[in-house]
Amino acid sequence: MRSPLSLSSVLALAVLLPTSPSPLTAQLVASERGSVSQTIDGTTTTVNYSRPMARGRTGLFGSRVHWGEIWTPGANHATKLTVTKDVTIEGQAVPRGSYSVWIVVERGPWEMVLDRDTTLYHDQSPKERPGQIRFAVSRETRPFMEGLTWWFPRVSGNSAILAMQWDTVYVPLHLRVPSSYSTAVTPAVARRLTGVYQVHFEPDPVSADTTLLQPVDPITPDLRFTIRQEGTELRGVMDPPMYQSEEGYRDWILIPIRGGSEYFNLGRLVNGELIEVFTFFALQFDSAGDRAATFEARETDDRFMGRGTRVP
Repeated sequence: MRSPLSLSSVLALAVLLPTSPSPLTAQLVASERGSVSQTIDGTTTTVNYSRPMARGRTGLFGSRVHWGEIWTPGANHATKLTVTKDVTIEGQAVPRGSYSVWIVVERGPWEMVLDRDTTLYHDQSPKERPGQIRFAVSRETRPFMEGLTWWFPRVSGNSAILAMQWDTVYVPLHLRVPSSYSTAVTPAVARRLTGVYQVHFEPDPVSADTTLLQPVDPITPDLRFTIRQEGTELRGVMDPPMYQSEEGYRDWILIPIRGGSEYFNLGRLVNGELIEVFTFFALQFDSAGDRAATFEARETDDRFMGRGTRVP
Protein backbone atom coordinates (compact mmCIF):
# COMPACT_ATOMS: atom_id res chain seq x y z
CA MET A 1 0.00 0.00 0.00
CA ARG A 2 1.36 3.35 -0.98
CA SER A 3 1.82 5.87 1.74
CA PRO A 4 0.03 9.20 1.21
CA LEU A 5 2.12 12.19 0.15
CA SER A 6 3.22 14.42 2.94
CA LEU A 7 2.12 18.06 2.98
CA SER A 8 5.66 19.22 2.24
CA SER A 9 5.79 16.92 -0.82
CA VAL A 10 2.49 18.30 -2.12
CA LEU A 11 3.72 21.87 -1.74
CA ALA A 12 6.99 21.09 -3.50
CA LEU A 13 5.13 19.41 -6.36
CA ALA A 14 2.84 22.42 -6.69
CA VAL A 15 5.84 24.70 -7.10
CA LEU A 16 7.34 22.51 -9.82
CA LEU A 17 4.19 21.97 -11.90
CA PRO A 18 3.65 24.48 -14.73
CA THR A 19 0.72 26.80 -14.29
CA SER A 20 -1.56 28.38 -16.86
CA PRO A 21 -1.53 32.18 -17.04
CA SER A 22 -4.45 33.77 -15.28
CA PRO A 23 -6.71 36.03 -17.36
CA LEU A 24 -6.45 38.56 -14.53
CA THR A 25 -2.74 39.09 -15.29
CA ALA A 26 -3.20 39.84 -19.02
CA GLN A 27 -1.62 43.17 -20.01
CA LEU A 28 -2.52 43.44 -23.70
CA VAL A 29 -4.98 46.22 -24.59
CA ALA A 30 -6.17 47.45 -27.97
CA SER A 31 -4.96 51.01 -27.40
CA GLU A 32 -1.73 50.89 -25.45
CA ARG A 33 -0.71 53.66 -23.08
CA GLY A 34 1.80 56.24 -24.25
CA SER A 35 3.27 59.49 -23.00
CA VAL A 36 5.49 62.32 -24.15
CA SER A 37 7.19 64.96 -22.03
CA GLN A 38 9.33 67.98 -22.82
CA THR A 39 11.12 70.44 -20.53
CA ILE A 40 11.65 73.97 -21.84
CA ASP A 41 13.50 76.48 -19.66
CA GLY A 42 12.42 74.70 -16.47
CA THR A 43 8.77 74.18 -17.48
CA THR A 44 7.73 70.58 -18.18
CA THR A 45 4.77 69.73 -20.40
CA THR A 46 3.51 66.13 -20.39
CA VAL A 47 0.78 64.33 -22.35
CA ASN A 48 -0.46 60.94 -21.14
CA TYR A 49 -2.79 59.11 -23.51
CA SER A 50 -3.84 55.81 -25.01
CA ARG A 51 -2.92 55.19 -28.67
CA PRO A 52 -5.68 53.88 -30.94
CA MET A 53 -4.53 52.27 -34.21
CA ALA A 54 -6.14 52.67 -37.63
CA ARG A 55 -5.97 48.90 -38.37
CA GLY A 56 -6.80 49.20 -42.05
CA ARG A 57 -9.30 51.99 -41.64
CA THR A 58 -8.88 55.31 -43.48
CA GLY A 59 -10.82 58.54 -43.47
CA LEU A 60 -11.23 58.20 -39.72
CA PHE A 61 -12.52 61.72 -39.20
CA GLY A 62 -16.13 61.84 -40.23
CA SER A 63 -16.52 58.05 -39.89
CA ARG A 64 -14.74 56.70 -36.80
CA VAL A 65 -14.67 60.14 -35.17
CA HIS A 66 -17.99 61.75 -36.08
CA TRP A 67 -18.55 65.37 -37.07
CA GLY A 68 -19.86 67.37 -34.15
CA GLU A 69 -18.35 64.95 -31.63
CA ILE A 70 -16.44 66.15 -28.57
CA TRP A 71 -13.54 63.72 -28.85
CA THR A 72 -10.54 63.04 -26.65
CA PRO A 73 -7.46 62.71 -28.90
CA GLY A 74 -6.64 59.25 -27.62
CA ALA A 75 -8.64 56.31 -26.29
CA ASN A 76 -9.82 54.67 -23.05
CA HIS A 77 -9.33 57.29 -20.34
CA ALA A 78 -9.34 60.88 -21.56
CA THR A 79 -5.98 62.19 -22.70
CA LYS A 80 -4.32 64.23 -19.93
CA LEU A 81 -2.15 67.34 -20.32
CA THR A 82 0.03 68.49 -17.40
CA VAL A 83 2.08 71.70 -17.22
CA THR A 84 4.34 72.49 -14.26
CA LYS A 85 4.09 76.28 -14.69
CA ASP A 86 1.66 78.72 -16.26
CA VAL A 87 1.99 78.60 -20.07
CA THR A 88 0.13 79.73 -23.16
CA ILE A 89 -1.18 77.42 -25.89
CA GLU A 90 -2.26 79.07 -29.12
CA GLY A 91 -2.05 82.37 -27.23
CA GLN A 92 -4.51 81.19 -24.58
CA ALA A 93 -3.38 81.27 -20.94
CA VAL A 94 -3.19 77.78 -19.41
CA PRO A 95 -2.47 77.84 -15.65
CA ARG A 96 -0.22 75.24 -14.05
CA GLY A 97 -1.92 71.90 -13.44
CA SER A 98 -3.53 68.94 -15.19
CA TYR A 99 -6.39 68.86 -17.70
CA SER A 100 -8.34 66.33 -19.69
CA VAL A 101 -8.03 67.14 -23.40
CA TRP A 102 -10.92 67.28 -25.86
CA ILE A 103 -11.44 68.48 -29.42
CA VAL A 104 -14.76 69.57 -30.91
CA VAL A 105 -14.47 67.87 -34.31
CA GLU A 106 -16.34 69.73 -37.03
CA ARG A 107 -16.21 69.90 -40.81
CA GLY A 108 -15.08 73.48 -40.36
CA PRO A 109 -12.77 74.95 -37.66
CA TRP A 110 -11.93 72.79 -34.65
CA GLU A 111 -11.94 73.84 -31.03
CA MET A 112 -9.78 72.42 -28.23
CA VAL A 113 -11.24 72.08 -24.75
CA LEU A 114 -9.14 71.68 -21.59
CA ASP A 115 -11.21 70.53 -18.63
CA ARG A 116 -10.03 70.27 -15.02
CA ASP A 117 -11.65 66.84 -14.52
CA THR A 118 -8.92 64.32 -15.38
CA THR A 119 -10.91 61.26 -14.24
CA LEU A 120 -13.17 61.13 -17.30
CA TYR A 121 -13.40 58.19 -19.69
CA HIS A 122 -13.26 58.75 -23.44
CA ASP A 123 -17.07 58.59 -23.84
CA GLN A 124 -17.73 61.03 -20.97
CA SER A 125 -17.15 64.24 -22.94
CA PRO A 126 -17.84 67.23 -20.70
CA LYS A 127 -20.44 69.88 -21.43
CA GLU A 128 -19.39 73.51 -21.66
CA ARG A 129 -18.95 74.73 -18.10
CA PRO A 130 -17.06 77.34 -16.03
CA GLY A 131 -13.35 76.73 -15.62
CA GLN A 132 -12.82 75.17 -19.03
CA ILE A 133 -10.20 76.59 -21.39
CA ARG A 134 -11.35 76.73 -25.01
CA PHE A 135 -9.48 77.92 -28.10
CA ALA A 136 -9.46 77.36 -31.85
CA VAL A 137 -6.90 74.98 -33.36
CA SER A 138 -5.78 74.59 -36.93
CA ARG A 139 -5.26 71.31 -38.74
CA GLU A 140 -3.16 70.23 -41.68
CA THR A 141 -2.97 67.21 -43.97
CA ARG A 142 0.13 65.06 -43.57
CA PRO A 143 1.13 61.57 -44.77
CA PHE A 144 -0.91 58.80 -43.15
CA MET A 145 -0.04 57.84 -39.55
CA GLU A 146 -1.23 54.44 -38.26
CA GLY A 147 -1.16 55.13 -34.52
CA LEU A 148 -2.44 58.29 -32.90
CA THR A 149 0.66 60.14 -31.77
CA TRP A 150 1.51 63.16 -29.63
CA TRP A 151 5.01 64.63 -29.91
CA PHE A 152 7.13 67.81 -29.95
CA PRO A 153 8.37 68.32 -33.52
CA ARG A 154 9.98 71.67 -32.68
CA VAL A 155 11.54 73.10 -29.51
CA SER A 156 13.22 76.51 -29.21
CA GLY A 157 14.26 78.91 -26.46
CA ASN A 158 10.91 79.52 -24.74
CA SER A 159 8.48 77.90 -27.12
CA ALA A 160 7.62 74.65 -28.83
CA ILE A 161 5.12 72.99 -31.07
CA LEU A 162 3.14 70.22 -29.38
CA ALA A 163 1.50 68.18 -32.13
CA MET A 164 -1.10 65.43 -32.45
CA GLN A 165 -1.70 63.31 -35.54
CA TRP A 166 -3.87 60.38 -36.50
CA ASP A 167 -4.65 59.22 -40.04
CA THR A 168 -3.72 62.23 -42.20
CA VAL A 169 -4.92 64.90 -39.76
CA TYR A 170 -2.13 66.86 -38.07
CA VAL A 171 -2.92 69.40 -35.30
CA PRO A 172 -0.02 71.68 -34.24
CA LEU A 173 -0.30 73.57 -30.94
CA HIS A 174 1.99 76.56 -30.37
CA LEU A 175 3.23 76.45 -26.77
CA ARG A 176 5.06 79.24 -24.93
CA VAL A 177 6.60 78.99 -21.46
CA PRO A 178 7.70 81.75 -19.04
CA SER A 179 11.34 82.84 -19.21
CA SER A 180 13.49 82.08 -16.19
CA TYR A 181 15.69 85.09 -16.94
CA SER A 182 15.58 88.71 -18.05
CA THR A 183 17.92 90.15 -20.67
CA ALA A 184 17.22 93.83 -19.99
CA VAL A 185 19.91 96.11 -18.58
CA THR A 186 19.78 99.80 -17.67
CA PRO A 187 21.47 102.41 -19.87
CA ALA A 188 24.01 103.08 -17.10
CA VAL A 189 25.04 99.42 -16.96
CA ALA A 190 25.27 99.27 -20.75
CA ARG A 191 27.58 102.32 -20.83
CA ARG A 192 29.89 100.78 -18.23
CA LEU A 193 30.31 97.45 -20.00
CA THR A 194 30.25 98.10 -23.76
CA GLY A 195 33.61 97.92 -25.48
CA VAL A 196 36.28 95.46 -26.60
CA TYR A 197 38.02 93.07 -24.19
CA GLN A 198 41.06 90.88 -24.74
CA VAL A 199 40.24 87.57 -23.07
CA HIS A 200 42.52 84.78 -21.90
CA PHE A 201 40.96 81.47 -20.78
CA GLU A 202 42.79 78.89 -18.71
CA PRO A 203 43.14 75.48 -20.42
CA ASP A 204 40.29 73.06 -19.82
CA PRO A 205 41.09 70.08 -17.55
CA VAL A 206 42.30 67.23 -19.77
CA SER A 207 40.38 63.94 -19.57
CA ALA A 208 42.46 60.87 -18.73
CA ASP A 209 40.05 58.66 -20.72
CA THR A 210 42.06 57.16 -23.60
CA THR A 211 39.06 55.37 -25.13
CA LEU A 212 37.47 58.52 -26.56
CA LEU A 213 37.15 58.53 -30.36
CA GLN A 214 38.30 62.13 -30.44
CA PRO A 215 39.59 64.57 -27.85
CA VAL A 216 37.23 67.00 -26.14
CA ASP A 217 37.03 70.33 -27.97
CA PRO A 218 39.35 72.69 -26.03
CA ILE A 219 38.34 76.22 -25.13
CA THR A 220 39.97 78.91 -27.28
CA PRO A 221 42.72 80.29 -25.01
CA ASP A 222 42.87 83.85 -26.42
CA LEU A 223 40.16 85.86 -28.13
CA ARG A 224 38.56 89.27 -28.39
CA PHE A 225 35.12 89.83 -26.90
CA THR A 226 33.23 92.84 -28.27
CA ILE A 227 30.24 93.93 -26.19
CA ARG A 228 27.66 96.27 -27.71
CA GLN A 229 24.27 97.60 -26.68
CA GLU A 230 21.27 96.51 -28.76
CA GLY A 231 18.03 98.00 -27.50
CA THR A 232 17.82 97.12 -23.81
CA GLU A 233 20.22 94.18 -24.18
CA LEU A 234 23.96 93.60 -24.22
CA ARG A 235 25.17 91.47 -27.13
CA GLY A 236 28.67 90.05 -27.54
CA VAL A 237 30.83 88.63 -30.32
CA MET A 238 33.86 86.39 -29.67
CA ASP A 239 36.60 86.40 -32.30
CA PRO A 240 37.67 83.65 -32.72
CA PRO A 241 34.70 81.73 -31.23
CA MET A 242 34.93 80.28 -27.71
CA TYR A 243 34.81 76.77 -29.18
CA GLN A 244 35.63 76.10 -32.81
CA SER A 245 34.75 72.47 -33.54
CA GLU A 246 31.08 73.38 -34.07
CA GLU A 247 29.05 76.47 -34.86
CA GLY A 248 27.23 78.53 -32.29
CA TYR A 249 29.95 79.88 -30.00
CA ARG A 250 30.53 83.26 -31.66
CA ASP A 251 27.41 85.32 -30.84
CA TRP A 252 26.23 85.89 -27.27
CA ILE A 253 23.80 87.79 -25.09
CA LEU A 254 24.74 88.89 -21.57
CA ILE A 255 22.08 87.93 -19.01
CA PRO A 256 22.22 89.89 -15.73
CA ILE A 257 22.24 88.00 -12.44
CA ARG A 258 22.62 89.02 -8.78
CA GLY A 259 21.14 92.45 -9.32
CA GLY A 260 22.31 92.96 -12.87
CA SER A 261 25.21 95.43 -12.47
CA GLU A 262 28.31 93.23 -12.24
CA TYR A 263 27.45 89.53 -12.70
CA PHE A 264 26.29 88.02 -15.99
CA ASN A 265 25.64 84.62 -17.51
CA LEU A 266 26.23 84.09 -21.21
CA GLY A 267 23.47 82.95 -23.56
CA ARG A 268 24.34 81.36 -26.90
CA LEU A 269 22.74 82.89 -29.98
CA VAL A 270 22.39 80.89 -33.19
CA ASN A 271 20.90 82.75 -36.13
CA GLY A 272 19.66 85.36 -33.67
CA GLU A 273 17.82 82.82 -31.49
CA LEU A 274 18.77 82.24 -27.86
CA ILE A 275 19.22 78.47 -27.63
CA GLU A 276 21.11 77.96 -24.36
CA VAL A 277 22.08 79.82 -21.19
CA PHE A 278 25.40 78.90 -19.61
CA THR A 279 24.73 78.89 -15.86
CA PHE A 280 27.79 76.87 -14.89
CA PHE A 281 29.94 79.99 -14.98
CA ALA A 282 29.50 83.77 -14.78
CA LEU A 283 31.33 86.91 -15.83
CA GLN A 284 32.05 89.33 -12.98
CA PHE A 285 32.95 92.87 -14.09
CA ASP A 286 34.92 95.16 -11.82
CA SER A 287 32.81 97.77 -10.07
CA ALA A 288 35.23 100.72 -9.99
CA GLY A 289 34.98 103.77 -12.23
CA ASP A 290 32.64 104.79 -15.01
CA ARG A 291 33.89 102.07 -17.37
CA ALA A 292 34.61 98.47 -16.42
CA ALA A 293 38.28 97.73 -17.04
CA THR A 294 38.24 93.96 -16.50
CA PHE A 295 36.06 90.96 -15.86
CA GLU A 296 36.71 87.47 -14.51
CA ALA A 297 35.04 84.26 -15.65
CA ARG A 298 34.42 81.88 -12.75
CA GLU A 299 32.52 78.63 -12.42
CA THR A 300 29.81 78.17 -9.78
CA ASP A 301 32.37 76.57 -7.44
CA ASP A 302 34.50 79.73 -7.88
CA ARG A 303 37.09 78.00 -10.07
CA PHE A 304 38.90 80.66 -12.11
CA MET A 305 38.35 80.23 -15.85
CA GLY A 306 39.78 83.36 -17.36
CA ARG A 307 40.04 87.15 -17.46
CA GLY A 308 39.05 89.86 -19.90
CA THR A 309 40.87 93.20 -20.08
CA ARG A 310 39.45 96.24 -21.86
CA VAL A 311 41.31 97.22 -24.99
CA PRO A 312 42.02 100.99 -24.97
